[in-house]
Amino acid sequence: MQRIRTVRLALLLCATSACGALSTQPFPDTHYVATLAEPGTVSQQNFTFSGNGATYPYLVFTPTAWTADKKMPAILLIHGAGGTGSDMLSLWQSFADQHGIVVVAPTFPLDAQWETFVPQLFPALMDTVRQSLHFDPKRVYVFGYSAGSYSTFDAATLSSNYFAAAGVFAGVITPDYDYIVTEATRKTPIAIYIGDQDQYFTLTETRRTRDLLLSNGFPVHYVEIPNQDHNYPAISDYVNSDVWAYMSQYSLP
Repeated sequence: MQRIRTVRLALLLCATSACGALSTQPFPDTHYVATLAEPGTVSQQNFTFSGNGATYPYLVFTPTAWTADKKMPAILLIHGAGGTGSDMLSLWQSFADQHGIVVVAPTFPLDAQWETFVPQLFPALMDTVRQSLHFDPKRVYVFGYSAGSYSTFDAATLSSNYFAAAGVFAGVITPDYDYIVTEATRKTPIAIYIGDQDQYFTLTETRRTRDLLLSNGFPVHYVEIPNQDHNYPAISDYVNSDVWAYMSQYSLP
């Protein structure tokens, strides 16, 4: 099935991209092993995904309190258009260290072809990191910003048995992707944040996404922020604290 998604990408462009249906079929295990970072440090690594043969750079932050026998929660951060994993990690590192969270921050192309691999790619990447950091597999979360919210919604629905909860800042499910909520095998709790002055997404669109999820049985934490535009870094301290308070309530069965 071919669908068109109109993508209002923060920072750089407004574009329309075509892509095929998102597959939920698993790819063979990649068996790539991440290098263990020293507690309190960031390591940069590369992940080759067997599904498309592409290699993606990613950063891993290991909290100061990490020990091999302590299963901490982990969060996968998905940047916006024109952004990088480093951009997202810089907004989360201090908070993650204070709260004992393993952070994985990849840099992805965020194009239509890449998005088709999200339901397999995200879990495969996190499983690779877990081989060395041994974080809690029942407490893995995903948070996306702007263009990264599209794939975050994909992961929350089509990888619903992998991610305990999800959060997005400035993002929607476009009507051509409504089908993903009906394909979820678990109703993943999702937090949605939107500024009432956002330049790319309207309150009407985000409310439609909220209502779509609620009508299909998803727990939703929905926050409209007064006098706030698309600038997530400007309000990241508030959003990160609030979204973590929401997501961390949940774990997989």
